[in-house]
Amino acid sequence: MKHVARFFAPLVALLALACAPALADSSGDLGVTLNPILGGIHDSYDDMIRLPPIPVPLLEGTYRYDNVELTGYGLPPTVAIPYTDAIQGSVALRLSILDATLRLWGPGRLVGFGVGETIYNQTTHYATADSLAPGGDERQYSRIAGAHYEVVVRVPFRAGSLETSLRYAPVLLGTQVSTYSEAPTRFDPERGEQIDGDIRYVHHAGAHMDAVIGVRYVNFTAAYDIPSHPLSDRNAAVMPSFGYLWHL
Repeated sequence: MKHVARFFAPLVALLALACAPALADSSGDLGVTLNPILGGIHDSYDDMIRLPPIPVPLLEGTYRYDNVELTGYGLPPTVAIPYTDAIQGSVALRLSILDATLRLWGPGRLVGFGVGETIYNQTTHYATADSLAPGGDERQYSRIAGAHYEVVVRVPFRAGSLETSLRYAPVLLGTQVSTYSEAPTRFDPERGEQIDGDIRYVHHAGAHMDAVIGVRYVNFTAAYDIPSHPLSDRNAAVMPSFGYLWHL
């Protein structure tokens, strides 16, 4: 719950500002982008697979008030994504993401710095349990969360703007819960980190709409929080991005 509270604290603060009389320099937008996975890798403690080219839909929103900006994106809980694991057979993955950043822009709103929270929720079903169970299937549930820090640059370009950001989450904490049909439930603490960046062009496509095209890179690594720190997950991918933003 404390991770959720930290996530919503900036949102509550800016919603309070939104209740004040509207100013000429306050604005916001909502949008959706599709982000196909290219060359994605998922590496766990016992094997590595290539991720299929799934077009990941991300919902995003931004509210600006003077030189302060609250921006966030999320992936709603997905339908089960099937793939095959060389060791554990058929796998079904469900994933949701919640991410928010509070930015402070410098003069001219060209360079900004941000701090925020990243939350991942994941459920995975394996047809074959790992070696810690004598047989049967396995389900893993995990939530991992932590603060991230960001530098962002936005410059006017033709009929829109070029935007680029670089973010780093040094500590992401969570617990992996593994349930088995033929073994006791296990609770394994995890500790991870993530670096991600993106560059995109936002083109004014109309009075109330922008078109977005860009590319995003994500590299997430987590290990079990025990003395030997064995790898629990590593996910890396390049994702082209395209979609639309609607002005509020």
